[in-house]
Amino acid sequence: MKHVFIVNPVSGKADASLYLVPRLIDAAAGAGVDYAVELTQHAGHAAEIARQYGDDGGPVRLYACGGDGTLNEVFTGAYPYKNAEVASVPCGSGNDFVRNFGAAEDFLSLADNIAGTAVPVDLVAANGGISAAICSVGLDSEVAYSIPKYRRLPLCGGQMAYNISIVERLLQPMGHRLRITVDDDVLEGDYLIATVCNGVAYGGGFRAAPMADLQDGVLDVIMVKKMSRMRIAGVLSKYKNGLHYQNGRVVPELSDVLEYRRAQKVLIEPMDGKAVITNIDGECTPADSLSAQVLPLAARFVLPAPLYAQFEDRAPAVTA
Repeated sequence: MKHVFIVNPVSGKADASLYLVPRLIDAAAGAGVDYAVELTQHAGHAAEIARQYGDDGGPVRLYACGGDGTLNEVFTGAYPYKNAEVASVPCGSGNDFVRNFGAAEDFLSLADNIAGTAVPVDLVAANGGISAAICSVGLDSEVAYSIPKYRRLPLCGGQMAYNISIVERLLQPMGHRLRITVDDDVLEGDYLIATVCNGVAYGGGFRAAPMADLQDGVLDVIMVKKMSRMRIAGVLSKYKNGLHYQNGRVVPELSDVLEYRRAQKVLIEPMDGKAVITNIDGECTPADSLSAQVLPLAARFVLPAPLYAQFEDRAPAVTA
């Protein structure tokens, strides 16, 4: 098997081509594997590289060395190929996908990653592309969409830009009138957030779907209804920490503002005809709607050796 390390040099706070590439070379050479290191040069390049190696036809393990955006691109390019599997060396700001199996630190041992084993995972077809973790519409995506413009300001780093974006959004009208089609059920109402989850977390650790399973062939849909500004902080605190859903149901104190469904396909449409900001694995963009459909066991994802041993002990056998 060929091991290909696809490195996003601008992911995270440091140039990965300077500190990470030498480590990758040392680890691969030390393991005695056939390897290559590829640096991405533009948006979408990681998907192009993945397709290139998939087209070669031989067994290949593609390591996404970056954040969730890089991992999304590698999944996008790799998943149609039965000869390709995807691994992660997380060095972005969120690294949410790997939280489904452990902590980001569990994936940083290159030796364990090289010795790891792939397991089948669901993906999501979302607005013509692929999502590995979570798609959303609403307050969360609008805050994330505004962050880059504040990062350009002097002395305005990541957390400061995030805080300013939240304040800006809270000063504007809240919520959207949405039509949400969950399989064959149609819901209409005023919502702050509508989230379609393949995995557990997004946004740097918001545990929107603590019950999500990447191998169950089902999407978890969480809808947060419009509410007073006085109540938002308390609700979102529980939402962030995964405390809004316990013992198989929404906690009673949030049942009037939060709804949970499971589905194989979801369509979210604004009823006022205006574009909404969609968030697909951290990439935010205006769109007329958000369409999501599960792709059961569509890809193979590598668990580092220690995590695979734990996974094998507790998980039922699943085959792609």
